[in-house]
Amino acid sequence: MSDPVQNDNAEDVGSVPSFFREHAEFLHLLDEVATSASNVESWTLPNAPEEEMRLIREMKKTLDVYQEQPTCLDPYLERIVSRLMSVVQEYVYAFHDTMYKPESPITVTRMDGIFDLLYTLCKVRGYKVILRFFPHGVADVEPVFATLWRFSVDLEASNWPARYTLLIWLSLLAMIPFDIESIDSGTTDLPAIAELGTSDVSLMGRWVELGKLFLCKPGCEMEGAAVMLSRLLSRRDSAAVLRPEFIEWAAREITNAARPIDTTAVNAGLQIGSVLRINGALRVLCHLFSAMDSHATLDAQIPMLLDIFQMDAFDQHSITRKLISKAVQRLALLMLPATNAEMGRAYARPSLRENLSNNAGAASDSMRDDEAESPDVEVPLEMEAFVGILLQKLHDKDTIVRWSAAKGIGRISERLPMALAREIVLAVGDILKDETLVDNGLIDVAMTTEYSWHGALLCLAELSRRGMLYAQALRQIVPWVVRGLTYEIQRGDYSVGSNVRDAACYVMWSLARIPNPSSKRVFAEMSVEMATTLISVAVFDRESNVRRAASAAFQEHVGRQSAFPHGISVLQLADFFSVGIMRNAFVVTSRKIAEFDEYKHPLLHHLCTVTVYHWDLKTRELAVKALRELAPLSPAYVRTHLLPGIVANVASPFLAVRHGAITAVAAIAETIAVELVSHTDASKMVLDVADSIPARYIEDFGASLTLAALTTYMGSLSRAGWSIGEAQGKYFALFELAFITCKTVDDIVVDFTSFVDACNLTPDQRLRIVKHTQVASSGTSRESFVLAVGALEKPSDLELLCSLVAEGTTVEIRRNAAAALGQFCTRARDGGRLSITWEHSAILALSQGLEDHSVDNRGDVGSWVRKQSLQSLARIFAADSQTFQRLNERDGELAIRLLGQILCSTTEKIDRLRVAAGHMLEILLYEQRVEAADSRLCEGLEQLRRLVPAQPNDSSGDAGVDGCEFSWADPEAAFTRIVQALSVSDEQLRRPLFEGLVSTGSAEPLGKFAVGAVAAYAETLPETGATVAASAQPEWGVDGIVAELTRLLLTDRQTSKIINPALIVADQLIEQGALLAAAPDSWIPLYRATQRVAFKLRAPLRLSLCLKLYGSLALVSEELSRLAVGSLLAHMAHPVLRIRQTAADHLFSALCIHGVVDVGDDGDEIGRLVSETEWAQESAGVKDARAQLTALVRPRLAQDRN
Repeated sequence: MSDPVQNDNAEDVGSVPSFFREHAEFLHLLDEVATSASNVESWTLPNAPEEEMRLIREMKKTLDVYQEQPTCLDPYLERIVSRLMSVVQEYVYAFHDTMYKPESPITVTRMDGIFDLLYTLCKVRGYKVILRFFPHGVADVEPVFATLWRFSVDLEASNWPARYTLLIWLSLLAMIPFDIESIDSGTTDLPAIAELGTSDVSLMGRWVELGKLFLCKPGCEMEGAAVMLSRLLSRRDSAAVLRPEFIEWAAREITNAARPIDTTAVNAGLQIGSVLRINGALRVLCHLFSAMDSHATLDAQIPMLLDIFQMDAFDQHSITRKLISKAVQRLALLMLPATNAEMGRAYARPSLRENLSNNAGAASDSMRDDEAESPDVEVPLEMEAFVGILLQKLHDKDTIVRWSAAKGIGRISERLPMALAREIVLAVGDILKDETLVDNGLIDVAMTTEYSWHGALLCLAELSRRGMLYAQALRQIVPWVVRGLTYEIQRGDYSVGSNVRDAACYVMWSLARIPNPSSKRVFAEMSVEMATTLISVAVFDRESNVRRAASAAFQEHVGRQSAFPHGISVLQLADFFSVGIMRNAFVVTSRKIAEFDEYKHPLLHHLCTVTVYHWDLKTRELAVKALRELAPLSPAYVRTHLLPGIVANVASPFLAVRHGAITAVAAIAETIAVELVSHTDASKMVLDVADSIPARYIEDFGASLTLAALTTYMGSLSRAGWSIGEAQGKYFALFELAFITCKTVDDIVVDFTSFVDACNLTPDQRLRIVKHTQVASSGTSRESFVLAVGALEKPSDLELLCSLVAEGTTVEIRRNAAAALGQFCTRARDGGRLSITWEHSAILALSQGLEDHSVDNRGDVGSWVRKQSLQSLARIFAADSQTFQRLNERDGELAIRLLGQILCSTTEKIDRLRVAAGHMLEILLYEQRVEAADSRLCEGLEQLRRLVPAQPNDSSGDAGVDGCEFSWADPEAAFTRIVQALSVSDEQLRRPLFEGLVSTGSAEPLGKFAVGAVAAYAETLPETGATVAASAQPEWGVDGIVAELTRLLLTDRQTSKIINPALIVADQLIEQGALLAAAPDSWIPLYRATQRVAFKLRAPLRLSLCLKLYGSLALVSEELSRLAVGSLLAHMAHPVLRIRQTAADHLFSALCIHGVVDVGDDGDEIGRLVSETEWAQESAGVKDARAQLTALVRPRLAQDRN
């Protein structure tokens, strides 16, 4: 077969390939594998050559990629399969010819790789397609059968893909149009199989017995044997004798296996072996009933099969129950005439002209079609039992069983007379009515089971797809299907019913495909209810698959029935992608759709009666946000129809209902306050909410959620300007209780701030807030009240917050104090109360917060304080462009120090912290105006603006100078940008930035980006510090970097946390050659500083870093080589054994690999002593080796010095 021409530049669809991209390489590997496997001399090997197996593994890996889009392989399948099968056929013929010899030279495992590749093809593309290219000559039958027989002697072997391939090959050969007896050569000397005890030596008999052997095997062999037996037994020459015998054998096998081994045990179940025997027998029966063309030979076996199908022994095995469902429906279909399928759908006219006709004649014709009966068809008596079994399977607990039964009922109904088909439709509809209460048209499903509803709806969808739902049935069923769209029953802390809602959407989708005009008229009567319910589910359901299914059903009705109001316009808003994102569907899409009058009130009704009471907190919160968007569209309807029902649930004993009702009242009270205030009864209902809550609901279980809802309610009243009056004291007490009870108080603080703005607190209330922050014991309540202080306005409150930022006992208190400080300053500025003194105190405290590097078992918890300090500083500075100017005039040193801290923070290891620092830096550089031209701050800002150019967008994801995306969250881009600021002339700005880069440079995986940025920057620097006269811009030399590293190493080694990072970064920069341009006299201080760090040091980690740096310094210059080698040699006598070995490793690298010191002819001896001595042990040999090594190296060092 020639290769089709394909465009190699074609694009893939998502992650799924759109064509067989690797076809050339794959076919080349195929030729290599086939050539290797066809080598007859290699067939005596126990296994395939390793190179062949490697190529096969590579080919399998390529094929596995196409499991999602297997049709891409179709143009090449014939060539691939034919090439492989030619090798297999040749092997099978040779194996068959030699298997009767006493010592067969051909092994059974030689072709395992080829068979495994064929199985992979079947797995990816399906055995039915692959079988098309298998050889199927008459001469193949006995060799393939004999080979499979020989492969079956030892079933414990690992070559199951070979047996599976031979089984499906035999299934194809079983369809040859010749009598099996005519090709039976009468071979009787096949090897014995222990599991087979048949006396039938004919080819047909052995064929059946061999198939039975594999029916109890797990995996693909069972499926292959079932397909093979079904095709074999469906032949005419086996129908008279073998088929009835086999069915009786299968019935006995199932009956015997279904008996528990231990009948005395309680809840005695089936063993795994018994389950496999049952599944194998049922699987072959399913395939056999599907392949047979008549049930004439089954009359005697049907009662036996019915007894099996109705057994109760399979309740614990879902696969078995599914196979029973398939066997029942296929046997029923076998017993019914296939020609009745069109009769059953007589009313569904095939003519498009008649379907679209709206004249009276067409309508009357459709009515006659609904009432018409199909010709008399003889229905077997057993059909009632079959349908009853399938109807019972609709209640099964497993979806695969219900789905199989639903499809079976749909297929059977097609072939039944119309009267019986309608009875089945009514019976399925009655399943929805079981255990359902109907009160004033409202359907209560609280007592129902989701399994029954799901199965019934799936069945109705199948019946609808096949045109079995007549007009009268539609009028009865559609209201129940609409109720299924909102089916949900809470079970503890979760709910069930998403599968029911999905099935209901499937029914609605299938209803749209009924083509007869009478159904179209029924849909026109119910179109508004169906459309509004579908749209409500499409935008307000919790599950994304249900929302998308509802959108698809709506789309189907719009396209086929054209009965939904504003169908096209609404569909453009509620498409697959719009409803896929939950927040977008709830808040954005619903708001746009609600602008259509037909959908406005149904959406509000669904929102206020279903979604706001949902068990999931996130869903309720989104529902309230949607209510805030939709309520202003129809305030009168909300006030008259929805508000009373919501208020009635604010004191519900169910926590989710209570929380949803209170937050819904809050949303309504804030968004349509004008409408409510003008009506006394409505305003009274709103204001009485807090009083109607029993005390136990804010004290017992669930109190935190109820209090959070109440604070939302009180905040909404405050923002909307409601007159609270005497309730102020009670509301404050509720806020106080909420701060004590709730763990997450961010939203509560917002509502409390609104409350404080609307109702001034009394001095006593202010004092109570402050006292809560001064409790000696730490806890969430104290931390919460610290946030509440941000809503106050006294100078003492500011002093309290400033002290807590620096001296708070817990990191949570310090973090909350930093957040509250930003809020306090923002509110004070908005109220005109923020003085320069207040502003300076707040900035000073937040500057101290930037130095918080606390660490505990949770990690770098100080980063919480630093991040919040950055965000609060951004709030303060972003509100007024003169803030930095005033700070510089009042405290220039603080302004410079703050700018240096911000620069240091832009090198943080945590992405979110770096983003906050980058945003703050851009505010200082490009939004603040500092006009004092002679100040250090102004000069530093001007230099930074040149070194760190402005970005056109915000720091969260702006386009860089090069036109590419820039984000401070990207460490490589952030460090590359900020490292240029090292050229600033002011040391108070340069040193914090360099310390930050060094600190980050020692951490993985960000360290490589920080060190790489410094190394790239160093390559652009001159050897020594200089000033370029043309630009008057100070330049920082490479020796300045060495001096800064030296300074960091000279810090207090008892308390400093920067020494280890400095050692790491210095070593990495030297290794990368970034500092080689430094002046020679700048290296000795760095060595002396390293020597000072290592002096009398016993910490293994830091000392190992020092030794590594010695090894790097030894490569810089001859003088440093002599000094570093001497230090390494001295550390070989260190009391810590691990350090001795480390020093020896670096000494060997310096002397024997890099040759930094000329050791003359002693090099081999020095290398032997260093490498062969166990320096990590304390022994006399180690001491002798160290003495010899010292005697050899020390003179060379002294000679170099001279």
